Amino acid sequence: MPTYQPGIPTGFIPLNQDYLSLQGNFTSLNDQFEVDHVPLNSISGTPPNGYHESIHLVPQSDTTSNPPNNYPPNGYVATPGYGQLFDVTDIDGTSGTTPDTQLYFLSGGGALTALTRNFQPVSLTNGYTFLPGGLIFQWGITAPSTASQTITFATSGNINFPKNIFNIQVTANKAATATNVTTNVYVNLSSVTLDGFQILNANNGTLGYYWQALGN
Repeated sequence: MPTYQPGIPTGFIPLNQDYLSLQGNFTSLNDQFEVDHVPLNSISGTPPNGYHESIHLVPQSDTTSNPPNNYPPNGYVATPGYGQLFDVTDIDGTSGTTPDTQLYFLSGGGALTALTRNFQPVSLTNGYTFLPGGLIFQWGITAPSTASQTITFATSGNINFPKNIFNIQVTANKAATATNVTTNVYVNLSSVTLDGFQILNANNGTLGYYWQALGN
């Protein structure tokens, strides 16, 4: 890769002598531009020259510049009338104490919205995902039982909530051929923690449960 030479042309050397330096600079610029882009000298035409192949963002701040966790981040500056997309390196609690990057959107009015969390969403019967604003939504299903059941997030194919749990919803289910029961099911409020919760079955019928939990 040719080395880019600043100050070319110099104005002191005729262009018919300086053209090699000019060509070298243009080649250097194209070599640098084609990182994450279709190069300007591509002849394929698919996709068009100059298109992005991927987008790399330099983190706005990290746990070193904004200790101890950089979550939520600060130090950003809004520009009235313009939205900004940026990432930060932080420890948000979903990946333990290992720093990772999160994506944020900053409005022109200064509203900061977290678009991701530091985990990979899981699309399974028991799974979880992130929601805009830094929320975590997770769900699951239990096997039929006559007993009350304890949901432990980390051992049910889900993850623990790092900071708060805001809401839990439970729906009982049973096979169509099962003995009819009058459902009297509720969440044991004293059992709710960041790690899980308990579903109480007051009828002792054979029931399974669909459940959902929302937190951050």
